[in-house]
Amino acid sequence: MGNEELTWPKAITKVLGASTKPLHYKEITERIIAQSLRKSLGATPAATVNAQLANSIKQKGAASPYIRVAKGTFAMRAAVPGVVVVAA
Repeated sequence: MGNEELTWPKAITKVLGASTKPLHYKEITERIIAQSLRKSLGATPAATVNAQLANSIKQKGAASPYIRVAKGTFAMRAAVPGVVVVAA
């Protein structure tokens, strides 16, 4: 895989999947940048990350791999106890 650029969802999933706790979308963005998971970040990468997470949850509902645990704070759905994961 090397220095291959990931899509936003894959980069977000990699960062959240490696975290032991929920993260604010700004922290997710900082980790994506620090790990060089995306080369083209755009003008407002944190807004893009927030939009990617919110849209996944809105469009996929319980089938989204992400869950909002607090305002601006997200986790992998599978990592949150008591949440049933629905197959897509």
